[in-house]
Amino acid sequence: MEEVWRRQYLDEILKFKDQDVIKIITGIRRCGKSTLLFQYMQMLKDSGVDPDNILYYNMESMRNDRFRDGKALYDEIISKKNTEKIYIIIDEVQFINGWERVVNSLKIDLDCDIYVTGSNAYMLSTEISTLLTGRNIEIGVLPLSYNEFCIINDKESERTRLFDSYLHYGGMPFIRPDYSEEVIFQRLDEIKSDIILKDICSRKERIDSVKVRKVIDYMFSEIGNSISAGNIADSLKISPSTASDYLNIITESLLFYRVERYDLKGKTILKTEAKYYCSDLGMRNAQPLKADRDSGKVLENLVYLELRRRGYRVYVGTIGQLEIDFIALKGEERKYIQVCQTLSNDETKKRELRPFRKIVGEGSRLLITADPISITRTEEATIQNIIDFLEESNRKSMSED
Repeated sequence: MEEVWRRQYLDEILKFKDQDVIKIITGIRRCGKSTLLFQYMQMLKDSGVDPDNILYYNMESMRNDRFRDGKALYDEIISKKNTEKIYIIIDEVQFINGWERVVNSLKIDLDCDIYVTGSNAYMLSTEISTLLTGRNIEIGVLPLSYNEFCIINDKESERTRLFDSYLHYGGMPFIRPDYSEEVIFQRLDEIKSDIILKDICSRKERIDSVKVRKVIDYMFSEIGNSISAGNIADSLKISPSTASDYLNIITESLLFYRVERYDLKGKTILKTEAKYYCSDLGMRNAQPLKADRDSGKVLENLVYLELRRRGYRVYVGTIGQLEIDFIALKGEERKYIQVCQTLSNDETKKRELRPFRKIVGEGSRLLITADPISITRTEEATIQNIIDFLEESNRKSMSED
């Protein structure tokens, strides 16, 4: 079975190799950060770096328990000092007490290049950033893309079947074509339990893991809809303050992404009625949802993740009383995107195209559907099949080889 080299992320890391910045690699637990680091270490060795000058510490391993004391890890690394640059790679760095001071001290006292990973967005909070003297750069890692999923799961198979599997099981790297649904969903639920225990409940005292799980399941059932602490409090019969705390800390675990609204007329970001999308659809589908499994919202979630993967800042657009699923921004580039499961009904097609008519100014307009159609251009927008949209990045990557 072919190994997936996470080329996009490796290229991003290489851009900052030997630069005086701490490389902070973030992503939901088990999305492939450790494998990415091993691939990067292999690239370092292939480029001529002495393996003795590559120091790797996985802080989830019991063999490294003594290094959870930051001073012990600092002393260990300093003892390896020699005349050549040392590459320091620390997996799940948040388990080290005072890791920010350790990293700062190593930068000061060694000729080194530092890479750390974490499964929590809290690592990038203002509070933490102030403790990291000098610059740091975040490289956010997502589960496998559709194209990467195809490499692992029999890329020669019929693409619609592969797409349906990807939509159903998500992109966690452990998934293999010979695994049963029961095995996959059991493993995904175990990952969710790990996230609750290690990335949420360990952060603060007096967090009720049962309530956290209920909030997560509620958020899974409401992907692509506006979610607020008030919604959660009313639905689960908990206090608004508890709902707000849980919503924030769950989002910091990178299980969900908050997407704010952008008012096209006022050209302002609205802080209310944000939507939330999950970082892996398989984890959602593994849940015993009471709500309808809205296929349109699932497709919307998939497009959101792909836009993030391609480096866009993504907002939900509002223009008067109308809504645009996504406004995607990158540099001077601007895209307006609608997502719809099917356009077989003329009234549905008119409804989905209507917001595009209200947009003033530059920017491409795209309507993505699961319908098996060839790319079509109308006065309002380009209409494209979802699989063709997902495969664009692969075609671009191949053209750059």
